[in-house]
Amino acid sequence: FTVSSVEIKGADSILTSTIEPGQKLARVEPRAIAAEFERLDWVKSADVSRNWINGKVTIMLTQRTPIAIYNGRVIDADGFSFIIRDQNSSGLPRIQAPTIESAITATAFLTSLSAEIVDAVALVKVQSGDAYVLEVKQGADIIEIHWGQAVENVLKIKVYKALIAQPENSKIRRIDLSAPHAPIVK
Repeated sequence: FTVSSVEIKGADSILTSTIEPGQKLARVEPRAIAAEFERLDWVKSADVSRNWINGKVTIMLTQRTPIAIYNGRVIDADGFSFIIRDQNSSGLPRIQAPTIESAITATAFLTSLSAEIVDAVALVKVQSGDAYVLEVKQGADIIEIHWGQAVENVLKIKVYKALIAQPENSKIRRIDLSAPHAPIVK
């Protein structure tokens, strides 16, 4: 039983493996090959299978999905920072934070919000004491939301939606939701 072909799935670019056609199939170690690909920072997981009948080795890669951008790197939902490859990152929210650790915490905060809010966020600023300021796209305008700490997020989202739904708030530029029971609109 020998390797007849090697197929790598789940990557947009051409990748190669150390497995060679003609190599004994029994000598192909799936865990070692998977570990080889999982060393790539953009690969979340790799699964290697051997077909003993036709000799085909299939390597299935699962790529990390970027959530936000911090200092030219992207961060995924697991808090893993990596350099993006073969994907467009222009629609991702940017994070301004003093350290990578606070940027990862901000990404976790961002994923805790509703998809409707996350899709509109252009920038997340991390301030001292883990307080957040969001810049949210509202049509052609940008609204600055002083979120405060990541507490009472469900209430803050409801208050935000109610405030922007009011016709008299059509030209607002800032909302302070740090105290959601007494929001301030400017």
